[in-house]
Amino acid sequence: MEKIEAETKWLKYTILPKILRNGRLVDNYSESKADSFQVGDIDIDVIGHSEAFMITFCYRTTINFEYDGQKFQRKMVVKKTPPMPPEVYESVQFGPLFANEINFYTEILPELRKFAGGKFAAPRYYYSELNPHSAVVILENFAEQGWRVTKERVGLSLQHAMIAASYLGRFHAFTYALKHKSPEKFAQLTSSLKESRYANDDIHPEWALTLRAGLDRAAKAVATYQPQIDEEFVKKFVFLVSNCTQYGRQRIAPREPLATLCHGDYLRNNVAYKYDDKEEPQEIMMFDYQTLRVSSPMIDLAVFLALSIYAEVRDPHFEAIFSEYTLALHNSYRERTKEEVPDFLSRGELLKEYVRFLPYSLSISSSFLLTLVEPMDISMEEMFALQLSDEEIIENTMTRGGEVVDREIAHQFKEMLELSQATGVSIDDGIDVDKLPKL
Repeated sequence: MEKIEAETKWLKYTILPKILRNGRLVDNYSESKADSFQVGDIDIDVIGHSEAFMITFCYRTTINFEYDGQKFQRKMVVKKTPPMPPEVYESVQFGPLFANEINFYTEILPELRKFAGGKFAAPRYYYSELNPHSAVVILENFAEQGWRVTKERVGLSLQHAMIAASYLGRFHAFTYALKHKSPEKFAQLTSSLKESRYANDDIHPEWALTLRAGLDRAAKAVATYQPQIDEEFVKKFVFLVSNCTQYGRQRIAPREPLATLCHGDYLRNNVAYKYDDKEEPQEIMMFDYQTLRVSSPMIDLAVFLALSIYAEVRDPHFEAIFSEYTLALHNSYRERTKEEVPDFLSRGELLKEYVRFLPYSLSISSSFLLTLVEPMDISMEEMFALQLSDEEIIENTMTRGGEVVDREIAHQFKEMLELSQATGVSIDDGIDVDKLPKL
């Protein structure tokens, strides 16, 4: 309750006057009428861990106010960094994360909308701050426009997957077309993006231990549920991704000609759908652009299919899902450029690239899927304040989510092996393994 009162005062006396003055709170703002601004009731609804995994403190707020004799109401979402020691703030890379999101809403989004003729769904931007060890972004509550995140945290339906793949194909076609038609503009828009995950060589010790335990769990799951997979293949994967920073930095590095603007963390937590009267998904929108980067488009598709879709949907329908993505990409690219799709964007080349990113997505699954399947019953502040022993961290990583997680990770191994064999693309293709630390 004390925290809610503090947030209410912060909004009322510090933030809302700033949003008023920047012209984003009302359309007809005039400094001569600033004294007519009066804030009324403010309701705050904290978005909890059971709704979505977040490393930020996030809440919805409904704000009633008067301006120039008229009554208004605005519904917003406030995202802030939780209190934490500076070294934790830096190890999480909150600075680059928030810098990217602020950059997207203030610089990139306006240009994208110009290029798209206004057709690019995104929440309205109100305000942001980027301080040495804290950050804030305030956006419109997109539920007001009929968008909402799925009830399921993972294991989305085939229809959800098809809509997500089609949208992603259109988004990548859009960014490819911008890069092709306006290369200087594309370079300008993307030059300020910061690497938000692999910039630092040092990883927080607890997270490093979680990653190592996740790989141990993956190897054990394969031996139990997919025992036909050669142990040497599993060892090759573990060697490849055991140093997530060195591997990740190489894998996500932009390589021409495939490099384009990517979301970087395209999964259920960062998308919202619109539904019809029968609760069937019709449209999808991305949000949370903190991991925005120039990379391979397969970073987005591989992560979505690994972290949001279970094998029971993904495996038997993979051809249909992948075809939906490529068809949307090709059709949208032709529409925007009035040119034929280049060879490097052919279905065959994209499938090979998808295989290259499967170790990347699987490495994330091995340490993060467990949190989606069985959320921790604590807030982010409480999680940052936890003082767990190494044994407790290992036990949690090896067991959380139970058999559901083990079977899913093992099946992702199976799919990776089969696609690698079918395409003739090794899982370490494009990686300089000599630069990876030896186990």
